[in-house]
Amino acid sequence: MAVLENIRVKLGVFITILIALSLLSFIIDPSTLSTTFQRMSADNKVGSMNGKTITYQEYYTAVEQNKNLMEMLYGQSLSSEEQLSQVRDYTWQNYFDRYVFEPKAADAGLAVGDQEMYDLTQGTNISPVLTSQTTFLDENGNFSREALSQFIQNIDYDATGSYAAYWDYLRDQIYKQQLYGKYDALLYNSSIFNKLQNDLAIEANNLTSDVDFVMVTVGFADDSLLNITDNEIKQYYNKHKEQLKQTANRDIEYVMFEVVPSQEDIDTQRAEFETLVAEFADAENPRNFISLNSDSRWSEVYVGKDDIPAAFQDYAFPARGVTVGPVSEILQEGNVLSAVRVADRKVMPDSIYVWYELFDPDNAAKADSVAAVINAGRSYDDLREMGWLTQAFNEANNFNEFNAAFDLPVGKAVAVRLSSLQAIAVLKVTDRTKPGERVKLATLTKNITASDDTYRDYLMKATALADKADGKYDNFTAAVREDDLPVTPATRITEATRRIGTVDNAREVVSWAFDAKEGQVSDVITVDNKYYFVAALTKARKEGYVPINEVSTDIYNELALEKRLQIAADDVNAKTKGLATLEQMADALGTTVSHQSGVSFGSTGGGLDPSFIGAVSVAPKGKICGPVKGQIGVYLFQVLDSEAGAYYTEEDVAMRTSQEAQYRQQFLSSVISEEAGLKDNRARFY
Repeated sequence: MAVLENIRVKLGVFITILIALSLLSFIIDPSTLSTTFQRMSADNKVGSMNGKTITYQEYYTAVEQNKNLMEMLYGQSLSSEEQLSQVRDYTWQNYFDRYVFEPKAADAGLAVGDQEMYDLTQGTNISPVLTSQTTFLDENGNFSREALSQFIQNIDYDATGSYAAYWDYLRDQIYKQQLYGKYDALLYNSSIFNKLQNDLAIEANNLTSDVDFVMVTVGFADDSLLNITDNEIKQYYNKHKEQLKQTANRDIEYVMFEVVPSQEDIDTQRAEFETLVAEFADAENPRNFISLNSDSRWSEVYVGKDDIPAAFQDYAFPARGVTVGPVSEILQEGNVLSAVRVADRKVMPDSIYVWYELFDPDNAAKADSVAAVINAGRSYDDLREMGWLTQAFNEANNFNEFNAAFDLPVGKAVAVRLSSLQAIAVLKVTDRTKPGERVKLATLTKNITASDDTYRDYLMKATALADKADGKYDNFTAAVREDDLPVTPATRITEATRRIGTVDNAREVVSWAFDAKEGQVSDVITVDNKYYFVAALTKARKEGYVPINEVSTDIYNELALEKRLQIAADDVNAKTKGLATLEQMADALGTTVSHQSGVSFGSTGGGLDPSFIGAVSVAPKGKICGPVKGQIGVYLFQVLDSEAGAYYTEEDVAMRTSQEAQYRQQFLSSVISEEAGLKDNRARFY
C-alpha cells in the first residue's frame, strides 16, 4: 500500500503539470510557448561541445564529485572561490578532453594502448606523473618502485576506497598527458621546411646589403581626393569578415560608491580600542584574550627584531636598561589598529635542518623508542631528509608541533604528535642557524569598519542617483553632471567577466548588463557588501560578426592609407621621372638621401619598414629601385654593395622552424574549440 501511495503521489504531480501545460496552450500562442521552452532549455545549458550538450545538473554533479575527490586527495576542505573555480575549470577540461580532444586525437590515428599504460604505470617507462608524487619517493627523495608496488598491492585492502580513487586519478592524468604529448609531437613534427625552403632561407638571411634610400612620408591628402565609397568599405569588410568574429559583449558606464569608514567611525573605534588595550595589558592569559577580542589569530612563531613593524621594535627589543610598559603603543596602518604584548622571550635559532620519520599513532611506543635511540648517540638509518624549517613555515602549514625541535641541540631528536596528519613524527636536528634573541608576541588587532550610519549614507547617495536616473540613460548622464560624480566606462565585458574596475567579484553587475537593454540604467547593485553600483548599458553586442558600422571607420582609415600611399607613389614617379641619381631625386622631392648598412632579410632593428627590407633583399646591385610602398611612406633606394656570409646556418633554420611550431601550438586549443563549436556558458551560473 505504501508503494501504491507513493506512485499515486508521483502521478498526481505529473498529471497536475500536464493540466497546467494544457491550459497554457489555450492562452499562449504556440510559437511563444515553443520559444519559452527553448529559453528554459538554453538557461539550463552550461555549454556544448561537438554537438554534446552539458546541462547544469550534469555539470554540477561532476563538479561536486571532483571537489570531493580533491578534498580526499589533498586532505583539506575546498571552500574559497579560487579553489572552487579551479575545480570547475578542471571539470570543464575533462569534458573538453572527452568530447573534443580525444575524438580529435583518434581521428589523427593516435591512441594510448593497454601495454603502453602498463609501461607508464608499472613497467619500463614510468610516467613523470608518478615519479613526481611524494607518495612514491624514498628517503632520499628519489622515485621508489618498491613504494609504487606496495601502494598498488594495498589498493584491494583499502576499505575506504581512497587508494583506488587516487590511483584512478593518476592513471587518468597519465593517459591524458601521454595523448596530449603525442598530439603535440605530431603537430610539432609536421612543421618542416623542405630543402628548397631551407636553402632559400639560408641564402636570404646570409645576404647583407649596404643601401642608400630616399623616403617620402605619407601626407594627409584631402579626403575628397581619396574617393572611398561605401561599396569599397563593404567589399573590404566581406573579405576580412572571418577576422571580425566576437563573443556577446556589453559596454557599460557606472558610478561606484565604495563604503569606507568615516572619520567619526575611526575616532569612535580608536577610542574603543584604547580601552581594549588597557584590558589587554592586565589580562592574565594573553592567548585567550587574543582569541576572544582580536581580528588576527594567535601566533606561536618566535620572531626577531627585523621581523616585526618598526613601531614595535623598541618595545619588543628594548635597549639595555630601558624599561617598557606591559603593552606597546597603538599602531594604525590604514584602517587597522594594533598593539602587541611580549608573551615569551628566548634565545633560539631562526632555522633548523631536520630529518624525520613518520609513524602511525598506534606506534607511539616505537616512535618514542626511535627518539631515545638517537638521543643516546646511536644511529637510525630510516630517517628521511626534510630540509630547513622555520617556525613561520610550520604555522603556515599547520605544523606548529614541529616547533618543539627548535629547542633541540644539533644531533638530538624529539617525537611529536601531528594532529593535522593523524601521525607521530620523529624529528632529528642536524644543523641550525646561530641562536639569537627572539620573542613570541601576542598581537591585538582591530579592523576599523564602516558603521551602519556610514553604510546608510553611501546607500542613500547611490539610491539618489538611481532615482534621478529612473532607468533612463539621458537622466543618468544629467544626474552625474549635476552631482559631479565620477563615471567609469567598462567596454566589451563578456558573460565570463568577473572584475569590473578594481572590484574582483562583480558578477552581479555583469549579470545585470546581460539582462538589460541598451540605454537602461540599473537600480543600486550591491557587491561584496562594500560597493554600491549604479550602471548604464550603453552597448549590447550579439555573438557573431562585428557589425560593419562598428568597424567602418577603421576600414576607412585602412583604405585611406592604401590610397595615400598610392598617391604618394604616383607623385614620386612624376617628380623623379628622367632623373638619374638618388641625390637629384631627393632634391626634387624636398628631402635627403639616407644610408643603412647590413640590411638582410632577417633584419628586425633600426626601425626599417618590412616592405623596404623585403625589396632590398632581392634588388640588383647599383640599380635605383622604387617607389616601394611601405607602412609609413614610399621609398626609392639603391643597393651599393652586397655580401654573402655564412653566419645563418641550418641550425638557425631549425630554430626558426621550432619557434613557428611552438607559436602555432599556442592556438591549438582555440582552433580545436572553434571547430567543435564549443560554447561555454558557465558564467551564467557561477
